[in-house]
Amino acid sequence: MPADQLAALTARWLAPWQGLGVVERARLIELAEVLVRELRWEAAQGFQVDEDMKVAVSSHAALIVLGFDDGLDSYLDVTSVIMHPSTIVRSGARPVGGGLFTAQPDFYIGEAHHKGPVLISWDAASGQARAPWFGENVLFHEFAHRLDMLDGVSNGTPPLSDPDALRAWIAVCTASLQRLRAQEEPSVLRSYAATNPSEFFAVASEVFFTRPAALREEDPKLYDVLRRYFRQDPALRPHHE
Repeated sequence: MPADQLAALTARWLAPWQGLGVVERARLIELAEVLVRELRWEAAQGFQVDEDMKVAVSSHAALIVLGFDDGLDSYLDVTSVIMHPSTIVRSGARPVGGGLFTAQPDFYIGEAHHKGPVLISWDAASGQARAPWFGENVLFHEFAHRLDMLDGVSNGTPPLSDPDALRAWIAVCTASLQRLRAQEEPSVLRSYAATNPSEFFAVASEVFFTRPAALREEDPKLYDVLRRYFRQDPALRPHHE
């Protein structure tokens, strides 16, 4: 795909694009082009994957690793991206913990598998991409999960080689998660973030890139550890909150 076409589609689907500088845009297009070309794209339920979908997914995945020197290495074990037209339904018996099983249908809009595929509902992804002010974005969410899984464990703490950064991450994220669970006050983070540390990181990542100024105002310590991890400061970019 020509770079100008890729840039035009990225501008359509990636809301933070407008706030990126010239160098950042060039780097993002470079990363997104590789993902569009090299990821394995699959469609579920007779759905057809078009260029808009590929660019929407790839540009979001590229943005969250834009500050990493070896960003695309984070996705080397993504076996495929499976696009669903709408809400994904999981059926059949499955464990729910404590030795119990359920056969109730499970409805979801995205899912990331360790060393496996990323599943995306296009209805949800396209709608959320057009409305960043709500702070929800399944594309940022699922690819943040993939970063969390890089050390083989989905626990809300992505690989951090600096011991001081690791200690700060654990302390800040634990305190923020505890406040959210206590419901001490309304939060820019939706309640799903309180599910577990893994979902906390994924939801916080969504908000970091969609409503960065609001997150920085509400929880400056959480914003700062995310800023240091992603090596980006989106609250300084023009945004649409």
